[in-house]
Amino acid sequence: METNTYPAVQSGHTDWLSEDLKEKCPYLMKYTNPVRHSPRKIIGRDQEMLRLAAILSAPELCNACLIGEAGSGKTMLVQGVMAKDTGRSYLEINLAKMIADFNPVTLGNSLTQLFGEVDVFKRITDRELVLFIDEFHQIVQLSAPAVEAMKPLLADSGTRGVKVIAATTFDEFRQYILPNQPLVERFQRLNLSQPGKEMVVAILKGMAKQYGVASHQYNNSLYEMIYEYTNRYIPSSSQPRKSIRVLDAMVGWHNAAKRRLNVRLLADVIQQSEGINIAFKADAAGIKKYLDDHVYAQSYATLSISNRLHIAVADLNDKSKPMSTFLFTGSTGVGKTEMAKQLAKILFRDSTDQDDQNQSSNRHFIRFDMSEYARPESVEYFRKEISARIWARPFSVVLLDEIEKASAEVTRELLQVIDDGRLSDENGRQVVFTNCYIIITTNAGSEIYKNLEAFTNNLSNGGASAPAEASDKEKAESEGLVQYIKLIKESIITTTADNKFPPELLGRIDCIVPFQPLSEDTKMRIIGNKMDHLIYDVSKKHNKKLKMSNKIPEFIVKDNLDRDPDQGGARSAIAKFEEQVVARVARCINENPDAVEIHVGISGGMAFENKTQLKSAACIHVYAIYN
Repeated sequence: METNTYPAVQSGHTDWLSEDLKEKCPYLMKYTNPVRHSPRKIIGRDQEMLRLAAILSAPELCNACLIGEAGSGKTMLVQGVMAKDTGRSYLEINLAKMIADFNPVTLGNSLTQLFGEVDVFKRITDRELVLFIDEFHQIVQLSAPAVEAMKPLLADSGTRGVKVIAATTFDEFRQYILPNQPLVERFQRLNLSQPGKEMVVAILKGMAKQYGVASHQYNNSLYEMIYEYTNRYIPSSSQPRKSIRVLDAMVGWHNAAKRRLNVRLLADVIQQSEGINIAFKADAAGIKKYLDDHVYAQSYATLSISNRLHIAVADLNDKSKPMSTFLFTGSTGVGKTEMAKQLAKILFRDSTDQDDQNQSSNRHFIRFDMSEYARPESVEYFRKEISARIWARPFSVVLLDEIEKASAEVTRELLQVIDDGRLSDENGRQVVFTNCYIIITTNAGSEIYKNLEAFTNNLSNGGASAPAEASDKEKAESEGLVQYIKLIKESIITTTADNKFPPELLGRIDCIVPFQPLSEDTKMRIIGNKMDHLIYDVSKKHNKKLKMSNKIPEFIVKDNLDRDPDQGGARSAIAKFEEQVVARVARCINENPDAVEIHVGISGGMAFENKTQLKSAACIHVYAIYN
């Protein structure tokens, strides 16, 4: 039989690991391990340790249930009490091994057998036994027979000389344990809140002294920065664990590479563990150029965004709210979603490799179609979805698409996120949004954009008297932006359309970002970009050369596209390109697997080239070329 190696009990106690114990307590020997002593001094849990000691010393209800987030110090609390409790033996049940060895039905019998060996243990060793069960919720979750078997064992624990310490998180307690009131009544609950800044700093100072690096710090500033940075950039983990792990990693770098223990190393460690470059700096010009290169003909939008990002990048934003809250306004198909994706990429990329950047962008971009939350009762679903996704990815660009389609109840929920930077999920867990960029899009007031098209074109192009100097052009663009936003605000407020923007949100917006209607030239540029991507994909995926007529953009946008189908957007043009070109190219590839080239051309005259021609005679033709 497999047995554990138990050390001799310290403080003058006899060695209770006798041959008689091994023979008569086989389940205790196989499915428990001695609780290890803490590797460092336990700081700041004096009241909790006293409370746990009092529970264990109670004559009848002597079982404790420790409830706290992972990393809050539940195991260390048990170790702290054990260090002072020399009259009892502390064993931790190896729950993973028991679950692996028994099915849900037989798990109850095995626990009964294990608890039944307590009397033998006490008789042989003359010592009371404390059984520690970490992740206790697993028993409740997996095996109803095991729960029923444990209830009488827990009820009689005081008279039998065995104490039970169960440990779980707040979420698991509410979900699995709390509904079973008879089981709950067998425990005294002890909630472990996360320690504050002072306690965590004290723990880190003690660690630094133990590791021999305390002399590298003249004050507490680094320890305070570790606490603040981990709270900000690792919100899904708990104190003090996350601060302890970060300092441990920093000491590892110091020992291995002689790195100085400073804020620069702290930033590197967090970037390595979380993929977040907290030392990221960018100038407005750089951000604007990047966005201009990736989202066509939206100079007003990129100017607005780059101006606002200066505040967040300089760390001068309100720390109790999201990093920034944007309102993207404009017709459908003008690039609002693409701008949000590119913003996620530039803010949260952690690699220079293009593929890695794309992955990073996907990781940090979260989109919600607000039309899915149109019913009043959908507010609970919205709260559940947004809290779960932000908890998993706290550093994100969050796109709330077409907010005017959401119910008023959902809008009020969103107000809390913007005002307080946090939201309680269905389990009462606080989810923070202070590392998020919130983007709200709306089509409300979109009737203004047709009327503004000439106005915006004149401003963006400098008009007939365009300034020659770059500084003058920037000034004109900024002045135009102010006028543009003023008109958009008026349109949003005064619109009588059904898709009216929630007015209570308007005052919470940090920055209104206007998107202009797309010209035909811009739409053709977009189609040209789609052609380049298609050529690349055909070559990479099918090892075929794709040749395409340079008249295709004109055919799609000027000749074949319905007039003004999406109020200045490019979606209709893209849909036509996929229908007329991509689908035919795909069919040609599938039907001609051995072809080496695919040609896409246009035959017939286009109507826009000949005003006397009432109907276009042009059409797309695709054919394969063999060797």
